[in-house]
Amino acid sequence: MNIAEFLLPGMPTQIEENIFQELGIAELPQERQEEVLTAMTEAVLKRITLRLIGALAEEKKSELEALGEDTEKISQFLAANIPNHEELVKEEVANFKQDMQKTVDSLLV
Repeated sequence: MNIAEFLLPGMPTQIEENIFQELGIAELPQERQEEVLTAMTEAVLKRITLRLIGALAEEKKSELEALGEDTEKISQFLAANIPNHEELVKEEVANFKQDMQKTVDSLLV
């Protein structure tokens, strides 16, 4: 499991299933859809990471860094230090989708 799958379980599948429809860009060629999906996933991961790190006390940030990419340990760490981390992830994904919709709407005007 990579960090994207850990932070966003099922997210790429959910995006593929509905985000292009929601944003009104489903007519893009498949290759372009994959490029957009990759860019969007990277962007939302950055936002989630910043949000979670921002919720940590300074001393906890170095503890998190020391865990590397061990998703099991990261999961335990987040549960112990940010009890509402799953809700924060969901909020950030929802915020990202809203921001993307505004961007697309402004481009299509």
